[in-house]
Amino acid sequence: MASPIAPSVESLPQILFFCDFGLPYTGQMRSRVLDALPLKLRGQAQIIDLMLDVPAHDVRYASVLLAALADGISLRSVFVCVVDPGVGSDRPAGAVFAGGRWFVGPLGGLFEHILRRWPDDAEVYSFEHDRGDLSASFHGRDLFAPLAARIAIQGKNVEGLKSLPIDAHRCPDWSDDVAQVIYVDGFGNAITGVRATQKWAESNPIVCLGDTEIKSARTFSDVPEGTVMAYENAFGLIEIAVNRGSAAKQLGLVVGSHIRIK
Repeated sequence: MASPIAPSVESLPQILFFCDFGLPYTGQMRSRVLDALPLKLRGQAQIIDLMLDVPAHDVRYASVLLAALADGISLRSVFVCVVDPGVGSDRPAGAVFAGGRWFVGPLGGLFEHILRRWPDDAEVYSFEHDRGDLSASFHGRDLFAPLAARIAIQGKNVEGLKSLPIDAHRCPDWSDDVAQVIYVDGFGNAITGVRATQKWAESNPIVCLGDTEIKSARTFSDVPEGTVMAYENAFGLIEIAVNRGSAAKQLGLVVGSHIRIK
């Protein structure tokens, strides 16, 4: 497994934004990332909007989504993760290294499922910083974006990073899976917080919404147009969809809707 050493300054890793807000805030964060890089490296910077509309304020949903999405991202990547209802308070800030990738943001739940998925190389760091230069409401711009840029260059050698016990600021009471809709995309597909294991895929499971039962399928074209189905999406979560339609509209699904698996 990769080690959290400083990368070569000749090759910057990807820097990815994962947050519950979009423009103009992410534009300001992008500028701060570039400002924190040496001038000669700014042209190499690859800043990627991974997900800018995470369900607002919900750290548990965000933790599940982040772990699912991160699995397909290049090693050495640095994620700027900001779902931060405690911004401006004394909640801890820092970074996590796990699965060969860096995750920068508020500590206290956002990286819980990352740490569970990749425990073997996991390291947790707090970040000591001067609060006087920070906006009370936008640490994504003033704290986490520049910290991510510095980590992209220096790895764990950034001044102010302090190693913590692996169980610091964890949420042990959270379940590994969340049997709810945790995101609805632009097609009206409802992503749940339940991982589709191999056993799940082989057993022809049924997803239950109250008294409504939804059969599983491999992909959209395996069912007739207008048919509701449940399937394993591209990043390993169970998703409810309608072939060429909107599951959200047809079934009244919203973020937070509960499901059961038979």
